[in-house]
Amino acid sequence: MIAYLIKSSLCMLLLWGFYVLFLERENMHYTKRFYLIFSVVFALSIPLITFTYTTDIQLEKQITQEPSVTTIMAQNEAPMIESSIDYVGILLCSMYSVGIFIFGFRFIKNLHNLTKKIRNNERLKEPSHVNVLVDDTIVPYTFLRYIFLSKKEYQDQNIPEEVLLHEKTHVAQKHTLDILFIEMLQVIFWFNPLLFWIKKSIKLNHEFLADQKVLKRQYSLQTYMNLLVTYPNNSNQVELASPINYSLTKKRIVMMSKQFSKTRAAARLLLLLPILLGCMLLFNNKIIAQQKNVNYTKTIQNTDPNKKIRIRVKNEQITVNGTATKLDNFSKTIDAETKQWKDNELTEFQFDVQIMNSNDVFIQKLNDEYRKSRLYGANPDGHDLIPPAPPKPEIPNVKIGGIPSPPSISKTINTDKNLLAPPAPPKVPSPPVHPDIDVEIDDNENDIEGAIEAAEQARVEAAVEREYALANMMEVEMHAQEAAEIARKSAVIHANQAREQAEKARAIAIEAAHRAADQSHRQRDLAMRHAEMSRLEAENVREMAIREARIAKERILHERDKLHEEARAAAEKARRHAEKARKEAMEEAKKVRKEARKIADAARKEARKEIEKARKEREKERKKAEKERDR
Repeated sequence: MIAYLIKSSLCMLLLWGFYVLFLERENMHYTKRFYLIFSVVFALSIPLITFTYTTDIQLEKQITQEPSVTTIMAQNEAPMIESSIDYVGILLCSMYSVGIFIFGFRFIKNLHNLTKKIRNNERLKEPSHVNVLVDDTIVPYTFLRYIFLSKKEYQDQNIPEEVLLHEKTHVAQKHTLDILFIEMLQVIFWFNPLLFWIKKSIKLNHEFLADQKVLKRQYSLQTYMNLLVTYPNNSNQVELASPINYSLTKKRIVMMSKQFSKTRAAARLLLLLPILLGCMLLFNNKIIAQQKNVNYTKTIQNTDPNKKIRIRVKNEQITVNGTATKLDNFSKTIDAETKQWKDNELTEFQFDVQIMNSNDVFIQKLNDEYRKSRLYGANPDGHDLIPPAPPKPEIPNVKIGGIPSPPSISKTINTDKNLLAPPAPPKVPSPPVHPDIDVEIDDNENDIEGAIEAAEQARVEAAVEREYALANMMEVEMHAQEAAEIARKSAVIHANQAREQAEKARAIAIEAAHRAADQSHRQRDLAMRHAEMSRLEAENVREMAIREARIAKERILHERDKLHEEARAAAEKARRHAEKARKEAMEEAKKVRKEARKIADAARKEARKEIEKARKEREKERKKAEKERDR
């Protein structure tokens, strides 16, 4: 497990470092999104993959039988078993479980908070998404197909169209799925900080994609840049959502000003191929050589030369000592060949196996069937029918100059009462029936005597033929042994030649690897120079953008001051008109008051006259009344 974690982390670090150095500043955001997800999946998968290749193996072993040592234990003596507790493993498992619990709880809590906001706030459905209107003042953000907006700003129509299109792009391109995928991996691999950095790169690339979509809708680049600079920001952002992130404004402005170059993008992607190949060779699980053609010979010293087992397997055809058999009867055939062997003779034999063009499944079935035989049970080392696979080679099987570099083969065979048992002694053929004899049984004694004489003559002839056949068989066997010895020596010579060729090929491969490493270093230096030039170009673009933004800001301030002056002059003019109108109104009011005063004075004088006249009339009436009373 630790080896898997180290390999996957190193592979992930290498791929993410390549992205930061060569791809992050390129204007190919869809490719970058695929690369980031692919790099994580590739890094977690490649340590689990086992690469196999086929090889032809020639094995010939001369093994000396060593006496076995038997240890007898008393029945009342129990074996001593030392029990030890792996405290380090328990501690590591406990720490990992605690981390899983903490990060899993955090992930579930964030999901619960988002779903709670969706349920508890007003929702407005649109064809492509759902707007969730939140009472608080927030920066718009996206989760799956939900866009969270401030209710007051949405109703007052204060949210710019560019911001809404930015968030709709997050919904349409399903950016939340990328974030959820990385978050779930962070729960499992919570101790790996690379996932946190990769998640930041994924979120930044999401912002690049959304900005690109906004600019494709023919919105003004200058206006959108000013919006990014001046739009209010919120430091408390939701973890699982895709907010319109203004903390990365500098990188986004530089990216919006950069042009796409097919040549540069193709060069970056071609440079990725050797990186992936190196990861496959360095961080895979292991490389296994599959034995397709196996010639395996095992000889034990002080062995009876008549005890031999020769097994030939081609595709799915099996022969044992020249006798054809099927897979189901393989163990029975071996038991029949070793039926006449004693128990102590089952470890003294010559074993010769040749397998050609058989698949691994069939060989495994053949091994399983062989384990049912008496010969396998008599050997305590538990060997299989064929030798185990060779170890992983130091250098992969790469053809250089037409000579393949073979894997190094090492094999150790345990020989306590070793391996397959010897074959049965050769069967004596039954005497053949002479073709000239035709025996008839009847009651005639002469016929019986003639038949007896003919049978005796046939027996003698059969004995002569048998001796002749035995002599020929011994001669053929001697020639076969001589031919086998010659073939063995020739095989040793060929093996030595092949070993020398392999060493030469290995030296050529090492030299080629050094040349490739030097070329890789040169390409890396060239790429770093290109990256530095790109960085300087980006700095120039950034400074130019800052200057243009400053000029635009000064122009806006100047226009604002001009409008303020015009408004101030208009207000002053209106104030003077109002003052003049006020004075004219006051003069008119004075005239009206004078006229009213004159009219009032005249009315008062007239009233006084009327009062005086009435008083005099009353006085006259009073005097008149007094006179009449005096009378």
